Amino acid sequence: MKTAPPNTWTSNALAKVQGELGIIPQEAADEIVKNCDINQIDWAQLKAKTEQIGYPIIAVVNQINANCKGKLGEYCHWGATTQDITDTAAVLQIHEGLALVEEDLKDISNALANLARTHRNTPIIGRSNLQQATPITFGYKMASILAGIERHRERLQQLKPRVLVGEFGGASGTLSSLETGAMETQAGLMKELGLGQPLISWHTVRDNFAEVGAFLGIVGGSLGKIAMDVKLLMQTEVAEVYEPFAPGRGSSSTMPQKRNPISCLYIHANVSVVRQLAASLMDAMVADHERSTGPWEIEWVALPEIFCLMSGALKQAKFILSGLEVDAEQMRLQHRHDAWAGHVGSRDDGPGPLHRP
Repeated sequence: MKTAPPNTWTSNALAKVQGELGIIPQEAADEIVKNCDINQIDWAQLKAKTEQIGYPIIAVVNQINANCKGKLGEYCHWGATTQDITDTAAVLQIHEGLALVEEDLKDISNALANLARTHRNTPIIGRSNLQQATPITFGYKMASILAGIERHRERLQQLKPRVLVGEFGGASGTLSSLETGAMETQAGLMKELGLGQPLISWHTVRDNFAEVGAFLGIVGGSLGKIAMDVKLLMQTEVAEVYEPFAPGRGSSSTMPQKRNPISCLYIHANVSVVRQLAASLMDAMVADHERSTGPWEIEWVALPEIFCLMSGALKQAKFILSGLEVDAEQMRLQHRHDAWAGHVGSRDDGPGPLHRP
């Protein structure tokens, strides 16, 4: 994990590449790289200047410039525009965020696979419209959810080449601010940062960030499905599974008999908000001309919130699935009781005591 803010990673890498290409003096590149240091940032001044200007990049550049000797800092962000630095920094953060999501999905997949194997022969009643349907196994129930998680893992690999692409286009995206070496700078910068090189500037073509939000939104939907089933199966009159036990967790201040589904509640709340924020990223796509007048800033609010909320939901899902308490005997009892009572059947059962015309 990198320790400096992504804006300074990008500034550092740009100066290094342009120095190597001879686009800026090597002495200037070395001086800028030396001063792209988080410990040299005056945060109070950065806050004040950002509030005054409206963007943080000029305030960062001014501080780097002031710390460089002999005005060599004036070569900082040579040929770049504010959005180049901000977008590329955001992609670097998305890169790290998706790596965490990927690891969490792997853990969730493994937990579901374990439950599916363990309970492949554990009978449980299927439910349709919250009514008892035909018998299934709990392993089957877990395996069907596992299939969805595996599709998410596949989607994540598919979206990476589209999303993990940096931005370096200059004022209007044409890199006209650099007379020579523009594309070489772009290629070198993206290689230095470990990102893909853009086919063309995407300052106001924001499908990539919207795709990240949509992906996390549907992952959240699958986590919500898990939470929904678990909390329904935790109902007193069902009592077939429980969230992992922890002393005092899920207790009530007035009803001591209760064991509330706490993790399920957090997942439900978080993923509901994520879906709304993902929709706002679709709004951010409706951008004007080559540099937009507001839609871009929607991402500044929505994306960090989406990742934070999904981090919590993924953590709670891992907690549930890794220690899910399954009462296999209660499942069998429910199944046998309903079968004997003639409450369970379908057209496929054929004639016999379970058949209901």
